[in-house]
Amino acid sequence: MKLQDIKDILTFASFRPEPDDSTVSWDRRFPKRRSLLVNLNRDGVSWQALDRGGAMGEQGALGGELKEVVGDMAEEWKGLTDDGWCAVSVNHRFVISLETNLTRKKGAEEQIRVNPKAALGSKAERGKRYAVKHNPESNSSALLAVDEEYIKQIESIFNSGGLKIGRICCGLYGMFSDAVDQMLLARADYLKGKHEESLGKVIVIACCEGSVCVMTADEERWVELRSRSSLYTPDDLEPARNIIMPLVENAGTGSQVVFVSDQEGAAIKDMVASGATGTVISDISRKDGLWSLLKEK
Repeated sequence: MKLQDIKDILTFASFRPEPDDSTVSWDRRFPKRRSLLVNLNRDGVSWQALDRGGAMGEQGALGGELKEVVGDMAEEWKGLTDDGWCAVSVNHRFVISLETNLTRKKGAEEQIRVNPKAALGSKAERGKRYAVKHNPESNSSALLAVDEEYIKQIESIFNSGGLKIGRICCGLYGMFSDAVDQMLLARADYLKGKHEESLGKVIVIACCEGSVCVMTADEERWVELRSRSSLYTPDDLEPARNIIMPLVENAGTGSQVVFVSDQEGAAIKDMVASGATGTVISDISRKDGLWSLLKEK
């Protein structure tokens, strides 16, 4: 046994997950090490540095093509990290859809990443990478599909800049998934109370740096989902209104909204409130919501 191996055991370093182990949360993979969180939009890139204590530090945003931004920022980004490790959120060229009767056999959620055809059958498309979130109470699922060529392009560009990607994910999908989990927990608590009244319809709305995912849940059923990437800007919320408000209005009086957003999406909550009088809105957004999610997951 080498001296370094003995030191690693004494300091518990040998029990820590590897930096590229995507099955473990980001903060556990980089204890006392600096890293960088990056979000990719259609028209630019935003980033947030994490210090050795896991606290958020320097942040920024830059418009332009990814290749140009990485070329300009690679040295500065490496200076914000130990060994150039980055977690990348894709906020472009993805689709979130509502599907039924997807397989739920043991290991299926991992299989969908490595062999989508085996997990999805005829619903699998060539050139896509997938992730899935199942409704535990019915046969519906939220399915994320991202262009594989886009992911390979991202990996190549970051590698050319001397940066290491420890995780590639979809920030909007992560925020939506987290909101659905909280909605399911609230529903479970409500049902434990044995209330006589129905909980009614719940609309889950997730907004992340211009992208939107909105879904209607009617009791145990997920009945409709709409998602768009790079849809709105802080100065133009009308495209977001056009896909969100029809679902809110169709849910009718007595419905509830579970809302989560990054900082730039906060104005959408006011838009929903002004257009749906009497609808109860539970805002579960956090400061730096996207960055907090990337750091913790």
